[in-house]
Amino acid sequence: MLRSRRASSATSIRTTGRPCHDTPLTSEEHVVEPEATVLLVDHNDADRARFRSILSHGGYAVFEMSRGEEVVLKAREVRPHLIVLDAALPDLDVTAACQAIRCDGAIAGTPVLILTVGHDDSGVLAGLNAGADDYTTKDSAPELILARVRRLVQYRKLSDLAVLDRQLVQVGRLLAGIVHEIRGPLSVIRGSAELLRLSLHDRDDDLQWVDSILRGSSLLQLRLEHLMAAVRPGPVHLQPVDVGSLLAEAVDLFTKGLPPNQRQVRVETRCGHLHEIHGDAGRLMQVLFDLLSNAHQAIAASGKEGGILLRTDSIHEGQTEWVRMEVLDEGPGIPDNYLRRIFEPFFTTREGGSGYGLYLASEIVRELGGRLTARNNPGGGACFTVLLPARSAVAGPASAGR
Repeated sequence: MLRSRRASSATSIRTTGRPCHDTPLTSEEHVVEPEATVLLVDHNDADRARFRSILSHGGYAVFEMSRGEEVVLKAREVRPHLIVLDAALPDLDVTAACQAIRCDGAIAGTPVLILTVGHDDSGVLAGLNAGADDYTTKDSAPELILARVRRLVQYRKLSDLAVLDRQLVQVGRLLAGIVHEIRGPLSVIRGSAELLRLSLHDRDDDLQWVDSILRGSSLLQLRLEHLMAAVRPGPVHLQPVDVGSLLAEAVDLFTKGLPPNQRQVRVETRCGHLHEIHGDAGRLMQVLFDLLSNAHQAIAASGKEGGILLRTDSIHEGQTEWVRMEVLDEGPGIPDNYLRRIFEPFFTTREGGSGYGLYLASEIVRELGGRLTARNNPGGGACFTVLLPARSAVAGPASAGR
């Protein structure tokens, strides 16, 4: 649980909104990372106001602190893409601050930009040796400051993606080996059951058990294919998918995979009319698993009883018909300042969480031509929405011309 800040006067929060005009910038500086967050730590009110204006004009959400001794706690709370750190904080040496940041596992990879007065070579060198990534003087031109900030933010995002790619390659190789080991015995079981069925064609009482084996092996084969589809590289393979059946299978697999002591959370599906999309069933199954897992963990962590509801309907945006799948939970919801960050790789609020489940889910949905969003329900809990083009919208003019 995050500690609250000790004094409200020591920390203020400014997010991008109404532009400030005390430091005019050209239009080029507005087109930068619109979803990046910067933690600004500076004891001087005038300097902090100037950098707040520069960063806000650049499109960044800015969280401020005037004291340095709680920089680690605040960074753990807001999870910034960049920490801008005054080299002359009266309550904390810049070397100690950088070392504390680099020794904390939750924020160790966050870039640090040091602010100096003039060219304080000794202070800059000490900060860089302690783990800072770059420095700039406080009187630098706004364009130069934003260029340095932009470079560090982009480096952070690209390095996260590179680490994620390497991990996914390793997971894919491990999973491919496991699936290969299962497919061999499964083929033997299925083949033997088919031969046994031929010899029992006139014994209905025994045939029911053989048919059960064949149905189970066919279902396991299908689910192995879905599992491999979730991690295999290359283009997606679109095919007609019945959304209601997909949701029912996802819920069945998810609930049966839970330990017996974790099945108190209710999971319901509510599907109205028949909805079909063009999609990759395996990858969509992975998306639903991630959303169900997050909802279940949120409810379990709250220590209260609750349920999960999956529902579908269709909506129209202009000339396009969309199929909407929603996963609603009765958990505590998502803090407002995290809502726009939860689809970033490695961003997690859960102890021990990997931070790339929701990122992968959003990427899968995007590859299928849709989008994944999140919001808090007015009555409590969170709602994740998957929007995908309906099959009729994908077929469009081609089917109409037949």
